[in-house]
Amino acid sequence: MKRATSPARVLLMMVAVAWGGCANDPEAGAATSATESSSSTSGSTSPELTITADPSATAEPPTTGTSDPEATTDDSSSSSSSSSSTGPTSTDPGACGDGSVDLGEECDLGPDNADDGLCTTNCAQASCGDGLLQEITGEECDDGLGNSDAGKCTSQCALAECGDGLLWEGFEECDLGDENQAGTYGGCTPMTCTKGPHCGDKETQKPFEECDLGDEKNGEDGEACTEACKLAGKVVFVTSEAYDGALGGLPGADDKCNTLAMEAGLANAGSFLAWLSADDKSPSSRMVHHDVPYLLLDGQTIIAASWTDLTDGALDNPITIDELGMVASDTSVWTGTSAAGEAASPSCKGWTSPKKGDPGLRGVLGAVDKNWSDAAAASCFYGARLLCVEQ
Repeated sequence: MKRATSPARVLLMMVAVAWGGCANDPEAGAATSATESSSSTSGSTSPELTITADPSATAEPPTTGTSDPEATTDDSSSSSSSSSSTGPTSTDPGACGDGSVDLGEECDLGPDNADDGLCTTNCAQASCGDGLLQEITGEECDDGLGNSDAGKCTSQCALAECGDGLLWEGFEECDLGDENQAGTYGGCTPMTCTKGPHCGDKETQKPFEECDLGDEKNGEDGEACTEACKLAGKVVFVTSEAYDGALGGLPGADDKCNTLAMEAGLANAGSFLAWLSADDKSPSSRMVHHDVPYLLLDGQTIIAASWTDLTDGALDNPITIDELGMVASDTSVWTGTSAAGEAASPSCKGWTSPKKGDPGLRGVLGAVDKNWSDAAAASCFYGARLLCVEQ
């Protein structure tokens, strides 16, 4: 037997249909079921009991807790603004130290970045010249732009030391690297990098040098020694040996000069002629007339400014130094020549006689007037030295 639908129930169903989507609202469905349950339980369908409120009131959608749109927009804007004002941290993507090599970075080892490591705290690869000491790469020093092969930290970030082949200015006199060797002329001493025997040390090292007045005087105007430790003129020396009048003629006397020069290690050995005259031959006729100074082997004593000055009858200084650089002790030399460089008798028969009865003209060592070449005749039996003049 069908139960008749009450007018109140019909009205309630119509209202539900009018609400549309509210039929799916759980709360609305629960309210409808509760009403139906109440109506079913009472067993009577009184209109006054089923319609308990104005339909317009019940049609108001239930509140679901949704925030006000304006409030939501304000919160979102505030959140965005707060986020943009905070910079990236060391772990943010794109930051040096995040462990990822990003644009503008040469490297990034994350927490292992270190200024003394392979990757610096600025995410730059360790390199010589960055001003940071990275021993892990073999650096001994790093002065940045101050690195210099002439300084204490080289361009290869190695500490300067004697033997590295680089001259550390102000601390080393020389450095030839593996070629450093003690005692060699022009060389460099190992361990200390000080110069070995060299031009400018005030010591004349033959045959490498003809003279040496030291770095301060070599090459100065008026000095007899050049910057290259060569005599700035023509050399005149007295022989260290004495001979009787049998010299073997002029050729024999010239040979004695050159032999002694060679044995003494003179760089210009072979270019000397004896200051002797025989027959019609004399220094004036057989020697070159130079317009440069004539000087002694000490490298500082000038005896004449030129050939003209040498033969004007007087010397600026006496000829007293032998080929060994020693001061001669004897007082006479064979010449057979006037102070003007011309032949003068006697000459021990052309410098072939050692006899007591044969005379030869002598000069006096230490004299600066005409007697340096034309003093007096003596027996050819007795010994005397020779004067040797570079050509």
